[in-house]
Amino acid sequence: MKRENITIEFDERLLEPSAQEKVLPVYTMPLNEFRVKEYCFQNGICCYLPLRKVWKVNAYMSHGKPYKNSKIVLRPMFPSYVFVKVSLEQQSLLWASKSIVRFLDTPLDTLLDDIRAVRAFEATGLEQEIEFNVDIKEGDRFIIETGVWEGVTGWLKKKEKKFLWTVELEFINQIIRTEINPAEYKMQPLHGAK
Repeated sequence: MKRENITIEFDERLLEPSAQEKVLPVYTMPLNEFRVKEYCFQNGICCYLPLRKVWKVNAYMSHGKPYKNSKIVLRPMFPSYVFVKVSLEQQSLLWASKSIVRFLDTPLDTLLDDIRAVRAFEATGLEQEIEFNVDIKEGDRFIIETGVWEGVTGWLKKKEKKFLWTVELEFINQIIRTEINPAEYKMQPLHGAK
């Protein structure tokens, strides 16, 4: 997909919590991610909602003939998840939004690394750049060593063509399935099964 006047919103303060603040993944009610983001903005809470571009196809009938209209829209990368930096008081304030299911407790260092990787994923989703490694076969585990996905591990699920792989990448204790061009990344095989 082409990059179209889409800017990635990210507040760098999220990666620099004070001693009284926590950075947490928040599990929201279904389809409430944008509502939580707006609520955080209105209440001065540092929030990050990773987004991805998807094609939205509308099918309709006009004068008895079927038509399709498609456009690119932004959707949450992780349905029902946002990241927040909150104090104890702000955490109580977020509960008052009635859009939160739970806060997830994740080690801070790991979470900050995951957020950096998610940001890389978000940027790559708008404009991909990746180095081909023939040592990786279907079912193999690998780590990406260069580019915006540096440090991300995953599994090769399927090779569609020479330059299109379906992979599963690990983020915040979740698996994301996506397609990448292996010719654009340097990847190192890892030993061990899923």
